[in-house]
Amino acid sequence: MMRPQPATHVSISALALAAACLLPLASVAAPQADGPAVDAMALYNQGAAVVQDRRDLDLKAGTQQVAWPVSGRLRPETLWLEGQGIILTGFSAERSGDANSDPLAARVGQDITLVRDAAGDSDGSTRQATLVAARGDAVYVRVDNRIERIAVGSPWHITWPVDGAKATQGEGVQLAIDADTAAKVPVTATYQIDGPSWQASYTGRYDAETGQLALVSMAVIDNSGGARLAADKAWLVAGDVARAGRGGPQPMMMARGEAKMADSAPQAAGDTYRYELDGALDVPAGGVRAVSMMAPMTFDATRRYRFDHYWYANGDDNAREHAQIRLSFDNTSDKPLPAGAMRIYDGQSQARLMGEDQIGDTPTAAPVALTLGSAFDITSTRKIVSEETSDTGQRARTIKLTLYNASDRKAAVDVVEQLPEGAKITSASITQTGEAAANTGRWAIDLTPDDQRQLIYTVEWPTDNN
Repeated sequence: MMRPQPATHVSISALALAAACLLPLASVAAPQADGPAVDAMALYNQGAAVVQDRRDLDLKAGTQQVAWPVSGRLRPETLWLEGQGIILTGFSAERSGDANSDPLAARVGQDITLVRDAAGDSDGSTRQATLVAARGDAVYVRVDNRIERIAVGSPWHITWPVDGAKATQGEGVQLAIDADTAAKVPVTATYQIDGPSWQASYTGRYDAETGQLALVSMAVIDNSGGARLAADKAWLVAGDVARAGRGGPQPMMMARGEAKMADSAPQAAGDTYRYELDGALDVPAGGVRAVSMMAPMTFDATRRYRFDHYWYANGDDNAREHAQIRLSFDNTSDKPLPAGAMRIYDGQSQARLMGEDQIGDTPTAAPVALTLGSAFDITSTRKIVSEETSDTGQRARTIKLTLYNASDRKAAVDVVEQLPEGAKITSASITQTGEAAANTGRWAIDLTPDDQRQLIYTVEWPTDNN
């Protein structure tokens, strides 16, 4: 059965021009009027989407032209058509601009209609205007002989007419189909559209006393595709997919079935993972939506401080250096963590951000190491105490590091020294931690509140390895 046809006007609220609203997808009940809904859609975190849609077509025997509604910037070369007793012999489609096009930018210089909200004016008045420019959170229009600025909070909305054929057929895709017999045939089309993308966003709260990191995850869907994203069923796909041409993923068939809970285990799909949305997907053109991706998780985490030094970048003797703040944990959940930004708040302070960092795609049981900034009170100085070269050509250098903890809490500090090739530490005032990697010195040092400790070590290496 054919779906209801979209409305024949595009309407953009001035409020929506300022910033994208982060609302749960489940709360977006009213359908948008700028494109049809499809059966299934998979959004890739690298950009683009794979769409699958099924429609019942009344076909006659032989070759014929059939219009297929498409919402979004279609990549025609990716089209796959499937149906009993039919063959796709060709198609034609109109492109609607490049992947970075903006519907407002494309309308500059053309006529529009300004519609006043009923809440602001009970008679719902309208005015004719010309769109002059769109700048940040405002648009500029010419009304009669004057320029007006429409910004956030304005009761006026911008509308313009959409070509009737395109309102019905999306980008005007015409399929050439050869059918065996005259019949109503269920036909499924799979294709790619450009523009939409998504990314994971994590927010956490770390309690240093318990060592617990509570983490929640959101999927932020960015629809820059120039048309409404609407699907009865949708997945978010995490992973690196090979691309060709303009850069979309290869089409993949998506089975229909009963909806799963949003916090169910992600589905392994080849070498990627798919996270199923709980309910339908509906994001207006140019909009952003955020939806809870997985149930809240708790990890055992460790905060440590770290100094990294490279042999040939010594800097000034005794220059004060601030330690990096590191928060580490293992992904002990049963779910892989897609790449995204991770923001950590301090569970022992009010309104305090510990820092933010990016993580890559992280499988289950894999370690996560976040660098959250620099510590104000954990510092060090580093100085070359002596340096000499022996008669046999062996070089030796003695380094002194002084570590300071000016805070009122204990601090676990890691010191990592990257050494020349073939170097060997011959003495150290503090024993190294385990077996360090080749050409690396590593120490774990605990500092009490208001503490100060020195690390002095000597390293030897061949003269040829400068």
